Amino acid sequence: MNRKELLVPVGNMESFYAAIYAGADAVYLSAKKFGARAFSQNFTKEELKYVINYAHIYNVKVYVTVNTLIFEEELPELISYLEFLYLNNVDAVIIQDLGVLNIIKNKFPGLEIHASTQMNTHNNETIQFLISNGVKRVVLAREVSLNQIEAMDNRIEKEIFIHGALCMSYSGQCLLSSVIGGRSGNRGLCAGPCRLPYKLIEKKDNKETTINTFGNYLLSTKDLSTLEYLDEILKSNVTSLKIEGRMKSKEYVYLVTSIYRKAIDNFYEFGKTLITKEDINTLKLLFNREFTKGFLFNENKTLINNSIKPNHHGIEIGKVISQNNNKVKIKLSTNLEKNDGIRILGTKEYGCYVNEIYKNGKLIKEAFKDDIIEIKINEKVKPNSDVVKTVSKKQINLVEKLIQNKKRINIDMQIKGKLDDYLYLTITDGINKVEVKSRIKTFKAINKPLTQERIKQQLSKLNDTPFKLNNLDFSIENNLLIPIKEINDLRRQGIDKLIKERTAKNNSKVINKLPTIKKVTSENKVNINCFVKTESQLLCCIQNKIDNIYVEEELFNKYKNKYDNLILYMPRIITKYKNYKNTKMLIRELGSLNYSKNNLISADYTLNITNSYSIDLLNKNNVKNITLSTELDDSKLINILNKKGTNNNLELIIYGNIEIFISKYCILNKHINKNSTCSVCKNNYQYYLVDRKNEKYQIITDKLCNNIILSSKKVDNLHKLEMYKNLGIKNFRLQFYNESEKEINKLLNKIKTVV
Repeated sequence: MNRKELLVPVGNMESFYAAIYAGADAVYLSAKKFGARAFSQNFTKEELKYVINYAHIYNVKVYVTVNTLIFEEELPELISYLEFLYLNNVDAVIIQDLGVLNIIKNKFPGLEIHASTQMNTHNNETIQFLISNGVKRVVLAREVSLNQIEAMDNRIEKEIFIHGALCMSYSGQCLLSSVIGGRSGNRGLCAGPCRLPYKLIEKKDNKETTINTFGNYLLSTKDLSTLEYLDEILKSNVTSLKIEGRMKSKEYVYLVTSIYRKAIDNFYEFGKTLITKEDINTLKLLFNREFTKGFLFNENKTLINNSIKPNHHGIEIGKVISQNNNKVKIKLSTNLEKNDGIRILGTKEYGCYVNEIYKNGKLIKEAFKDDIIEIKINEKVKPNSDVVKTVSKKQINLVEKLIQNKKRINIDMQIKGKLDDYLYLTITDGINKVEVKSRIKTFKAINKPLTQERIKQQLSKLNDTPFKLNNLDFSIENNLLIPIKEINDLRRQGIDKLIKERTAKNNSKVINKLPTIKKVTSENKVNINCFVKTESQLLCCIQNKIDNIYVEEELFNKYKNKYDNLILYMPRIITKYKNYKNTKMLIRELGSLNYSKNNLISADYTLNITNSYSIDLLNKNNVKNITLSTELDDSKLINILNKKGTNNNLELIIYGNIEIFISKYCILNKHINKNSTCSVCKNNYQYYLVDRKNEKYQIITDKLCNNIILSSKKVDNLHKLEMYKNLGIKNFRLQFYNESEKEINKLLNKIKTVV
């Protein structure tokens, strides 16, 4: 059985050392740009060089996230950065942008590629597409189950998340932060709007009613924790087990890593992970929004969400008995230490650090289970309120001490020497073996020959290195003498040589030219295309002689033999492909591209196309038309169109709502049907999420009962149609969800005056 890799998040140098010393097999991190956690401290190029080298000394791999969408003007800097990573021996890059995939595949053939979870890999067809494009590993969508993973293609390494924060959207493919505040999650700038409060509105017969929900945080997920189910994961065909948390503290990184490290090692040594209650409590105290085992183990989809509160829950440590002025009396159910962080729960939560603890009127440093204590609080709290610990000073001090004592690598040494000959030192780490010799020869000792104790003392001085002497063998003649400086130099030379062996670079790296961008010229006419949801909308578009109409499966099958301008609007989530291989389709996930393999397909904006190399990759896969990302503003669009080789098969959405994200979690089932058998989406009412600014986001469902959240505001660039035409765009799309025939006619008549 191949051992699973434990992959650990690193957001700064402190958390890097924490990951290394806690037992990570690999770490993932980012530079200051192109990583999907822009608000993490991240690393400079010089720091990256050091980190890669230091990690390799410990036999730890380094994967660098280059997993943002790339705009055209960023391509030169991106290519230079990829070359820097390539030449500095990075073990792999994690990417989501198809253009980046295209560049690496052609220009840096030896650079290992991992497909980010943001590629939304949830089926075998997507995996096969990625394999054909040189991807070695795929970070699977967090919505797939372990059973589904077991059935997937084994020609690729599979990576899954095992612990940490979850996204409400499939694979983190989310535009919510982008449309609310211009901070794109696809660009590493997510502001976390899913952690904010929302109301749920039902619209029936033009009357809106606010639904009474279980709390207000309707999009906030619990945190993933699979520690108690790790045995099943370790028996699976998964390659790498990934902890989330590049924004987390070094204490979080160290303790989560060490707990999972211990469990994994126990499994391979004893056949069981041997999890303890203390392990679970440690994880909860570090950070939890309540834990879920996630979709990996088919958790009920309504249980993924914690709508009560979106912040750290901590662990319960007692209850309030009473309050006298600013002194609160608490009965403890576990220990509390000075400088711990606590929160008292109630109608209004109150949090603080505990500066003083009193027991029987005396000041103490630590209290224990069943103790009745008093602490000073300047807020009013109610008797019987729960008290939780959110920060443990003891945890922080422990981790600080463990990191300072840093993990050491065991080495064995052998020293040999004869009279009037050189001393030879051999060092091995169990894999690598190096030998060095002294610069001068030994000579006969007159008074005080070298002793084994003195030699061992000098060779053991390794505190400024990552190594620790395990065994030392002697093969030295008696009565020899050589300056102590020579022994120290032998040790330094040997350690330097061993480090070079452990960090050896592959000197056979090849850097090719960039891929030649394929120019595709389609018919030189302007097309007006429409997406429709209803039959009346479809017939209205037919009457208006729309060039292409995107329709979902039911309408497509009903009218495909009557109208030849219909294009099947494919789902974003596909667990089983139907036989539509010779059908005109608008594909919305990568698996459909691999499945179809014909020139009848168009690519939707959900493929996140933001640069010319992404366009090129799709063109080389015979895609007929390509809808550009809705995150492109006019200046970025112009940069793409000015690229030599860019073609006229591009489409822009110029009107309508867009899908912000799709979620496996069903808001309607949890808060309306109360987790019972679902039917609410079939009642023809409309449902909306309403945010703090009173913006309304419609919720619709697909055939798999996924929730699709629509933008609160419509794209409306009809007034720019002439400008886009002059730039060379030939395809324009309008999206109709709730528009009436009257509204559609008005919009299409307006366009016809320009076209």
